[in-house]
Amino acid sequence: MTHSTLNPLTSSSQVATPSRRIVELPMRLFHTFMAISFAGAYITAESERFRLLHVSLGYTLFGLVIFRVLWGMMGPRQSRLSAAWRKLEAIKEFKSDLQNFPESILSWNGQTLRKLGAVVLTAAAFSTLLVSIFITISGYALYNEITGDWMSEIHEFFGNFLLMAVLLHIVVIGLLVVGKKAQGLRPMWSGRRSGAGPDVAKSNHLWAAMLLSVLVTSFLYFQLT
Repeated sequence: MTHSTLNPLTSSSQVATPSRRIVELPMRLFHTFMAISFAGAYITAESERFRLLHVSLGYTLFGLVIFRVLWGMMGPRQSRLSAAWRKLEAIKEFKSDLQNFPESILSWNGQTLRKLGAVVLTAAAFSTLLVSIFITISGYALYNEITGDWMSEIHEFFGNFLLMAVLLHIVVIGLLVVGKKAQGLRPMWSGRRSGAGPDVAKSNHLWAAMLLSVLVTSFLYFQLT
């Protein structure tokens, strides 16, 4: 008589869910630093006490934009700006749907919604990069008193515009998660997405992540001390 022994290491509860890496570490850090910098700058916008922190975080945003542009030109294929731009070109596929709205949306399936979500997210990301540049320029002019009070209105406008872009980004991700078309923040937190298949991000590019971290923390340290 034979007895089968259940090995806890091979039980179904212990089997790891297959996943693949889709976002490399530098891009995940970039998003984290951008979120922290913008949130901190927005919160301290009206405070004279934390004005230096506000300005420093604004400059950090600009530095992060420069990093993203450079990484988008020299980084791995999945993070190239050209790849992001190709996602925006998918908006052409929705031209006829817009002309036949609202009847056309009745034929949309999960793949269509996922593609539309990607277009909106990419547009919000490009808007964030572009507006961050205008925020930095107007903020620099204000801090150094190069222009009059009218620049304050422009600076505030771009700040609120960026807030709207960020909120749109969050709302679309939330809708995709509710509709089970995305996995929320997991890809940006761990860099991985559930499901079998080869890694899209072949390397984590640890050297670039360390360089970015050193540059950001060093800049803020010397600015604020």
